[in-house]
Amino acid sequence: MTNVQRALVLAAFSALLAGCASNGSTAKKEEAKPAASAAAADAALTKNVQGALAKEDQLKGAKITVAATTDGAVTLGGETKNDWQKYLAGETAKKTAGVKSVKNSIKVPQ
Repeated sequence: MTNVQRALVLAAFSALLAGCASNGSTAKKEEAKPAASAAAADAALTKNVQGALAKEDQLKGAKITVAATTDGAVTLGGETKNDWQKYLAGETAKKTAGVKSVKNSIKVPQ
């Protein structure tokens, strides 16, 4: 094998390795984008539901937590003073744009 042939084989092998390395990093970047986008949508939906609950005068003093997922499912937790507040919180969350379902896990003290 001549020096020219060795150089060509080495160059081809190097190009092959470089191509493999760049495909892996591109795939990781593409996977990270949907995860970041989903997290942003999740945070926005949570904030919107919290804002809607805060506007309800009848929910003042209630300690309600909101957890949202990317598919529009919202889980309410925490505690309200009575069953009416629990119901109102659930209905308010359902009416919030982007919410597809609500799991109302709010506790009412006995």
